Amino acid sequence: MKRLFPLLPALVLLFGCKQPNPHSVTPAFYYWKQSWDTTRATQAAIRQLPATKLYIKLFDLAPVPGQGPLPVAVLNTRAPLPENLEIVPVVFLMNEIWAKPDTALPSKVANLVADLCSNIPAARIREIQVDCDWTQTTKAAYFSFLEQIRRQPFFKNRQLSATVRLYQLKYADRAGIPPVDRGLLMCYNMGNMRQAGRHNSILDIATLQSYLGTHTISRYSLPLDVALPLFEWQILFRQGTVYEGIVRQVKLDDNSVFAETGDGLYTVKKDTLLEGYSLRTNDVIRREFVDIATLKQAARLLARQLPPENRTVIYYHLDSLILRNYPLNELQEIIRILN
Repeated sequence: MKRLFPLLPALVLLFGCKQPNPHSVTPAFYYWKQSWDTTRATQAAIRQLPATKLYIKLFDLAPVPGQGPLPVAVLNTRAPLPENLEIVPVVFLMNEIWAKPDTALPSKVANLVADLCSNIPAARIREIQVDCDWTQTTKAAYFSFLEQIRRQPFFKNRQLSATVRLYQLKYADRAGIPPVDRGLLMCYNMGNMRQAGRHNSILDIATLQSYLGTHTISRYSLPLDVALPLFEWQILFRQGTVYEGIVRQVKLDDNSVFAETGDGLYTVKKDTLLEGYSLRTNDVIRREFVDIATLKQAARLLARQLPPENRTVIYYHLDSLILRNYPLNELQEIIRILN
């Protein structure tokens, strides 16, 4: 008769070791323009990434003097939304609207969201997202709004998510945690864009590390999806020091106007009127852009703390011109890092 006892160690290992829970990462894009229109490049990006969710901003809610919060920049759909994609409607709420709370606001917002989504099959909308840069002083009004809007008919039986900035993550004890089903961690716009000099306010690895620490994500009580930046901007500083704002469509490769001084800084060589902007000698334009290597570094930092669970990784944002700078195979690699 064969002895069975030698099998015991193997059985203990087989049944005693906890198997890792299977999980997956869903690739997605944000669409943040006021008019929905597609190009071959954006269609290819959706198909080849492949993205299975599309987060589309429907409107902003802004304070209007004498009238209270009103919707602005309402989405205009010039073309049909992509088929076979889950659509996540997004509403951006300016933090200033909480100065005078409106008890009817949740129903007004919910009704407008429902109206703008009336042509989308209900089964394709499983989640609705609210984006607000709330603070310690506005959290009570904002969180109350979230609690009320999720009881509105269009929001029932759908997940409600809210964006979470890095400082809201790190200082959750003061900022509070929104009463929603999921958070969306925004891993961009983490620096002071008004500060002159050689830095990147969109995404800086040292700044990201300072917010994340070693256990910040794992201690946060909401499950988190992640958003990473695919965008750039150019910021004008008068005489190199005074913040003037974002400038658009200025070609920095014009050597007759600009002298590149490194680290994304371009000094104006002569007084010039360019694309409607009055540029003066010694003004400085800082071009901020996040390259693939930096995105991968950020993904690795996040992956150290993110628990093994299903999540969405969203690229901000879907734009044919910007996508030229980001090969799809590299974006796919970042998704794998975060899996």
